[in-house]
Amino acid sequence: MRVERERAEAVATAALEAHGITPADAATTATVLVSADARDKQSHGLLRLPRFVRGIEHGNVDPDGDIEVVRDAGAAATLSGGSRLGPVVAREAVGEATARADDYGIGAVGVHDTNHLGMLGYYTDVVRQAGYVAVAVTNTEPAMPPHGGAEPILGTNPIAVGIPSDPPFNLDMSTSSIARGTVLRARENGETLPEGVALDADGNPTRDPEAALNGVIRPFGGAKGSGLAIAVEILAGGLVGAAIGTDVTGTYHTEDACTKGDLFLAIDPKALGGGGFTDRVNEFVAELKAGDTAAGFDGIRLPGESSAAAADTGAITVDDEVWADVSAMADAE
Repeated sequence: MRVERERAEAVATAALEAHGITPADAATTATVLVSADARDKQSHGLLRLPRFVRGIEHGNVDPDGDIEVVRDAGAAATLSGGSRLGPVVAREAVGEATARADDYGIGAVGVHDTNHLGMLGYYTDVVRQAGYVAVAVTNTEPAMPPHGGAEPILGTNPIAVGIPSDPPFNLDMSTSSIARGTVLRARENGETLPEGVALDADGNPTRDPEAALNGVIRPFGGAKGSGLAIAVEILAGGLVGAAIGTDVTGTYHTEDACTKGDLFLAIDPKALGGGGFTDRVNEFVAELKAGDTAAGFDGIRLPGESSAAAADTGAITVDDEVWADVSAMADAE
C-alpha cells in the first residue's frame, strides 16, 4: 500500500513514544526508517520497527541512556551509546565525526553500547550532503560463515561510502550475498530467495527464507566478500571496543542485549587534496555516466543514485501487514 510519508513518520513516531521513547528520539528513528522505505530499501524500513519495539520491551533499549564520549584522542573518539536507539546514537556519532573533521581534517568516531541503526547509507548520505567524504561500517549478529566454512561466525556487516558529488555517490552494501533484512522481508511476504545466496542448517543450498534464517547467508563473491566481512568485523567491533564474531548479539534477536559496534569517518576534502575536489569528482562522474551502455542496460548509474532520486518522494510503499503492525503499536487506524 501507499502511505503519505508525513503520516508514516507520524505513526512510527507514535508507536515508539507509546513504548517509552522520548518524542525527539522517536522522531529521529522514524525518519531513518521511513527514509529507507522512500529509497525502496524496505528491508531496513518500517519492517524493522516491530523489532525495535521488542528490544524496548525486553529492556535492551534504554530510553534515558546517556550518549557520551568515553575516549577522546582529538581526531578520533569513542562514544558509548547508553543503549539508546541505534539511529539516535548514530546521528550523534556522525555529528561528532563532522565536528572533528572541521577541527582536524578528519573525524573517526567509534560506537559501542548501541542498537541496530537501520540503513547504514542513511548516515553517509547525511555526511556527504554536508560536504564531507563519509565512510561507515557496522557489524551484526553472526549470520554468515567465512569463505570455506559452514558455521555462522560473521555478520552481514555492511559498508557505506558517501561522496559529495553530483549526481551523488552513496554506496551502501552488505558483505553478504543478500541482506538479512531482505531475507526477513521475503519470509514475511512468502517469497523465495535467489539461487546461491543461503544454506540451511544442514549446509545445503536453500531458497527458503525460513531455512536461511535458521542456517547461514553466504558472503558475496566468495573469498572477497568474506575478506571484507572479516575486516568490518574487526574495524566496527574490535577497534572500537565492541564485540566481535560469535560474541555479537542483539541486532536480530532483540531479546538479547546488543553488543555490536559502529565506526564512522568524516573527511574534509580540503584537508587532503586542497581545493577543487568536487569539480574533479564531478568531471570523473560525468565521464563514467557518458560511457556506452552494455546490452540490457538503459544507462549507467552510480551507487545510491536511484535511491537518492527517490528519497524526496511524498509517499512510500509499505507492505500491508507491516503497516498494520506499526499502526497497532501506535494505536492508530
